[in-house]
Amino acid sequence: MKTNLLFTLLTIVITLYSCEKKCLCESVVYESTFETSYEWVESIREPSNECSQDPVSSTFLDSNGNISYVRTVLECH
Repeated sequence: MKTNLLFTLLTIVITLYSCEKKCLCESVVYESTFETSYEWVESIREPSNECSQDPVSSTFLDSNGNISYVRTVLECH
């Protein structure tokens, strides 16, 4: 009985571990500003543990009142 329980528990653990999603992603920040003639320019790239590729965007005014855009995207290999 103990052997069956141990075998079942071990099988569950191995199954759950093998189903974990592995991804190699980087969080990349792009900026579009007056200084870049509103072309998207990569400003930061760093490793990320996230696997969801949902981009995040924001807009703000710089000290001169120019609109600047920032977009963060996950790029996965």
